[in-house]
Amino acid sequence: MLKAIADERNRLTVRQDLSGLGCFKDDRIVFWTWMFSTYFMEKWAPRQDDMLFYVRRKLSYVSTDNTEGKKVEVEVYRRDSKKLPGLGDPDIDWEESVYLNLILQKLDYVVTCAVCTRSDAGDIHIHKKKSQQVFASPSKHPMDSKGEESKMSYPNIFFMIDNFEEVFNEMTVGEGEMVCVELVASDKSNTFQVISCSLKLRITTANNKSTLN
Repeated sequence: MLKAIADERNRLTVRQDLSGLGCFKDDRIVFWTWMFSTYFMEKWAPRQDDMLFYVRRKLSYVSTDNTEGKKVEVEVYRRDSKKLPGLGDPDIDWEESVYLNLILQKLDYVVTCAVCTRSDAGDIHIHKKKSQQVFASPSKHPMDSKGEESKMSYPNIFFMIDNFEEVFNEMTVGEGEMVCVELVASDKSNTFQVISCSLKLRITTANNKSTLN
């Protein structure tokens, strides 16, 4: 799947370089609807979700210079729903829909939190760490209020840890220490891994400040 996407993007780049023009919209729709149908509607991976996510761009306004403004919405359907948008629906952004379903359904994610210190030479020493599988979501809800309804966050993707206090209860941070967080994505067969996000948060209790890197 990833190779097909890479080949398509390379094909478009070569075509634009040769002609100096963009590709025809119909060409792109054909490819991305084929990808969506083949990899999410027809091929059921053993661990694939039963839900399908569609990115819809609705016309919300037309400015005085005829520039169109579009409102982006994410629609969620069960795979066997009778209300699934047709593959020819022009309001669906099929490329974005492929990417979104790829992120949500075809990849596994593990977040690792570690309490570390940095030596004078710049080396990082890990004192304790904890890893937890997390799941990507196009919506979010406050961690300190489980009763609140989730809100759509797309195009931002959130990785929820529902049992955060239970998992990371022993991750206490002392003076001069810092918290390092790493999010690793891998495919279902674990043939590749990539660090999706990495950050360091240094806590200084003396002046009650934190620094994010």
